[in-house]
Amino acid sequence: MDQTFTSPLMYWVGIDTDGASEAQLAEFNAFYSDVHLPDVVAGNQGFVRAHRYELARPDSRGDFGPRWLAVYEMADDDAAAAYLAKNAGSPTQRPSYTPLPDVWQAIAKIRWRIIWRQIAEAGSLEEPPYSIFLVGIDPPGGADDSAIAEFNAFYTSTHLPEVMAAAGFGRGTRYERERALAHPEPGCPRYLADYEADETVGKDLEARPPAFAGLTPGPPVWEQHQTPWRLVYNRVRSYSP
Repeated sequence: MDQTFTSPLMYWVGIDTDGASEAQLAEFNAFYSDVHLPDVVAGNQGFVRAHRYELARPDSRGDFGPRWLAVYEMADDDAAAAYLAKNAGSPTQRPSYTPLPDVWQAIAKIRWRIIWRQIAEAGSLEEPPYSIFLVGIDPPGGADDSAIAEFNAFYTSTHLPEVMAAAGFGRGTRYERERALAHPEPGCPRYLADYEADETVGKDLEARPPAFAGLTPGPPVWEQHQTPWRLVYNRVRSYSP
C-alpha cells in the first residue's frame, strides 16, 4: 500500500453519525469501506487512492471535527478541476455510484468537504500511519504577501520539523486550502498540517494531547496565528486500485 498523503492534492469528506446504533454503524462502515470508497476512486478521473479514519481524540475546546474522515488522493490539478466541474454540473453529469443504503441516508450527515493542496513535506514512514494529528491554522487577518511568506518559511523550515521531533512523528505534511465546499462557521482554516504517527506514538496520542514545550518562537505573523482545531484520527481502511 502506498503511503497516505503523498499526492499533490486531496479531497476530504467528513461525516458524523450521531445517535447511530452499533448495528447501524457496522452496516454503514462496511458499505463505506468495501463499496463506496472504491466506487469514488473508480468514478472520478485522477483519484488514485483513498483512506478512511475515525476520530480518536477530539479537540479539547469543543466539537470541531467529524467522527469519520474519508481522504481521496488526487493525482494532479486536472483531477481536482474535473471533480469540481462535475460537482457544479447537473446530477446527470455526476459519477454514478452504488446506491447508498437506507442506513446511510438515516444516520450520515456531512460536515466537511474540502480540497487541500500540498505545499511542503518532511520525513517518511515505512507503513501507513496508525494515527494522524491534524492541525488547522489561520494566519492573522490582514497579513500581506510578505508576511504570509515569512509565516510559511518559519512554519515549513522550523515549526514543522520541531513538532515532528518533539512528538516522534515519522512524517509531516503541510497543505493550503484549495477549495472548501462545506465547513461549519467560522470557516475552513487556510492551512493544514498533517503529522503521521506509527502505532507506538499513535496510542500515546489517544491517551493524552501532544505536548510541545520549548518550540522556537516565530516572527510576529506566526505568533498571532489562530488554530481552529487540533484532531487525532486513527486509520480504519486504505484502498488503492
